[in-house]
Amino acid sequence: MTGFTPAELLATGFAEHCHAVVLERAGASRLGALSAVTVPPDPDALDLARAIARVWYTGVWSAGDEAPFVVSRRAYAEGLVWKTFGGAPPGTVGPGFGSWAAAPRVRAAAA
Repeated sequence: MTGFTPAELLATGFAEHCHAVVLERAGASRLGALSAVTVPPDPDALDLARAIARVWYTGVWSAGDEAPFVVSRRAYAEGLVWKTFGGAPPGTVGPGFGSWAAAPRVRAAAA
């Protein structure tokens, strides 16, 4: 569903938390219905699948009429979107907030 392997998803460290949020928000029966493939796709299952992919990629749960919210700091920091282009989420990795105010360090040339 995400394009990442189960090992890569587990390596994010928020798989269990992500599952808990999806289970709480969608319910076990709705989540279980995702395993049944129908043609054409069930619109409710399709919406849920999109919400799950969105939470994996952005760390934000957004489904139906619910107000979107960030699942956790870790979910934001480990969101798959950053891995797709080798980027880092702003404000989560070094050199840190405000680092742009200091002049860059210049290394001495090796003799």
